[in-house]
Amino acid sequence: MDKSPGLLHRLEGRMRIVAACCLFGMALLTGADVAMRGFFNTPIFGCEEIVSILGVIAVAFALPYTHFQKSHIGVEILVRRFAKKTRDRIKLVTNTATFILVALVSWRMFLYAHTLGASGEVSMNLELPEYYVVYVLAVGFSVYAVCLFMDVIKFFKGSEA
Repeated sequence: MDKSPGLLHRLEGRMRIVAACCLFGMALLTGADVAMRGFFNTPIFGCEEIVSILGVIAVAFALPYTHFQKSHIGVEILVRRFAKKTRDRIKLVTNTATFILVALVSWRMFLYAHTLGASGEVSMNLELPEYYVVYVLAVGFSVYAVCLFMDVIKFFKGSEA
C-alpha cells in the first residue's frame, strides 16, 4: 500500500503534462485558426472539433492534479468555523460521496464509450471516432476516483493531514 501514493503521484504528474500540452495545443491551434482566417480568409478545417477534443482531455487529465493541490472549489465560510474533528468528518463524507459519484460516472462512461464504438459514431467534420475521447475522459475520471478513494483510506489510517 505504501507504493500506491507514489505510483498515483507519478501518474498524476504525467497526466498533468498531457493536460498542459493539450492546453498549449488548444491555444496554438486557435491562434493559427484566427490568423488563417484573418490573413488568408481560410479557416483550419475541423479546428473546432480538435480544440474541443483537446479541451476534454485537458479537463479529464487535470482533475487528479487539481485534487492533489486541493484546488477544488469549496464552501468554507461556514465549515472553517467548526472544530477540526467536525471538519475532518465533513471532508470524509464529501470525499466518500464524491468518490461514489465519480466512480459511477466513470463506469457509465466506459459503457457509453463501448456503445459508441460498437455503433461506429464519428465526429461531424473530421469523422474521428468519438469513443476514444469518451474512453480518455473515463480514464481521467477513474484516476480521480482512485485519488478520492486514497484520501478516504488515509482518513481511516489516521494519516490525513
